[in-house]
Amino acid sequence: MTRTDIIQKVANVIIFIFFASMTGYTTFGKDRIANLLDEYETYFSPARWFFLAWSIIHIFLLCFVIYQWTDTAHEIVMHDVNWMFVTSAVLNSIWFRLLEDGHTILSFIISLFLVSSVSIIFHNLAQQDGASAWAEKLFIHAPFSLWHGFTIFLVVLNAFITFTKVDKDEYHTVLPPSPLQAALVYLALIFLTISAIGYVQYKHDRGDVTSSWVIAFSLWAVFDQQRPFDVICWPTLVAAILSTIYPAKPYIYKLFRISTSSSEASPPLLG
Repeated sequence: MTRTDIIQKVANVIIFIFFASMTGYTTFGKDRIANLLDEYETYFSPARWFFLAWSIIHIFLLCFVIYQWTDTAHEIVMHDVNWMFVTSAVLNSIWFRLLEDGHTILSFIISLFLVSSVSIIFHNLAQQDGASAWAEKLFIHAPFSLWHGFTIFLVVLNAFITFTKVDKDEYHTVLPPSPLQAALVYLALIFLTISAIGYVQYKHDRGDVTSSWVIAFSLWAVFDQQRPFDVICWPTLVAAILSTIYPAKPYIYKLFRISTSSSEASPPLLG
């Protein structure tokens, strides 16, 4: 291991500590990102339990910064992840701080850079012939698959925070969305459902079910939060069901021993 390699891996550890302290739990057990996004009401906001996914991502990224020191992980960390983990963690922290300070337009712009940087890591890992060790799948592929799916949803949610607002009556009760607001939700649902399906279809044999189910998880949370509004919750339920079932299709085929071409080339669960 060269001096440059050590510097990069130490940087990964330091930036993870900073990133986790910025966007994770406080010493009093409060989920900072969930508390922050609770302050922004939209017709596309998820239920609070959605942010359990963020806690899981933190745990997997912690496993990544530990596992990177092993000989098995060295090559993939240095060449496929490279400095993009540092870049993505810094961008995620900047995004959080901007939103925390009420700079919604700037936070939306940063969210686009964030999803692009995580996409580079996701793409690099997807170009591999396939992770051979379970530890590599679990501690390298899985963290970035989860993070990528999460950031896709964050971009959409940030767009609603930035460019829309909920309507309230004189008692500060949220009113049903207007036709335009409902139409924007439908566009978001279409985009996210296509994204979930696209993860599975990505290069066919290199599809990523983990990222698909992060999006499905987010749609179930939106459905739960928006249940007071039928015009939103039922289309969201349809999108959530499609995003959940489609990635599971190859495994359902295998479970029932249905011999099809798609079942023979089922996508890997962890990238």
